[in-house]
Amino acid sequence: MTAAARGLSLAAVRLSDVDLGLAHVLDEAEVARASTFRSPALRDAFLAGRIALRLHISALTGDSPESLEEHYLCPTCSSGQGHGIPRYRLPSRPGLLRVSLSRSGSWCVVAAALDDRIAGIGVDIENGSAADFEGFPSLAMTANERGQLEKVPPALKTRFQTRLWVRKEAVLKALGTGLAKAPSLVDVSGPTPSGLTGPPGRALWSLEDLSPAGLGLPGDFAASIATFAEIPHASRTMEYGHLPAGGP
Repeated sequence: MTAAARGLSLAAVRLSDVDLGLAHVLDEAEVARASTFRSPALRDAFLAGRIALRLHISALTGDSPESLEEHYLCPTCSSGQGHGIPRYRLPSRPGLLRVSLSRSGSWCVVAAALDDRIAGIGVDIENGSAADFEGFPSLAMTANERGQLEKVPPALKTRFQTRLWVRKEAVLKALGTGLAKAPSLVDVSGPTPSGLTGPPGRALWSLEDLSPAGLGLPGDFAASIATFAEIPHASRTMEYGHLPAGGP
């Protein structure tokens, strides 16, 4: 089942194509966070990503970009201070729309979960050499993943590591923890993540590798999206079914 078939909407955006003059559609918290970046380039990239996300949601729902109300939730500190799980309240629909955003270089990908059964969503993109550094396996990979890496031809090891990395980032974004949870504890070599604890660990997960060409990204990028749907009651499990995904 594709991302679109699961009620997910994604778009890749070149950050330099975003009109920063639209920063007025952002709320005070987003503008305040942008001001914390010392680098003008990083500040502009942050603003462009948030603008792109609002424009994407607006195109999906018909709500004006400035009418979206940001509601972030951090599962660790229960704060809504611009970090954690990104959500937006919309005039056109009840509840909160769950979204995700990832930036790499001059590109970003935005995603929104239109299916209200989805409790968490995370998207991540990186260029193909992002995980090409000494110590990556011991820092970020489980023992099982390291064992799989040993079987990969040398010329493909970097690509394999980066693909695992974007999968881990996508899962940790869906959880809302980010790198506060050690990536070496989460195994993403299979069709669903393992090593998770708490309710999300018992949820129905989908972990999908995305085609850079299908998104309009440069061919050397790697991209993944992760979602989970909580199981409200054992007798209702079949309402959700199994959410399939491809291997790394």
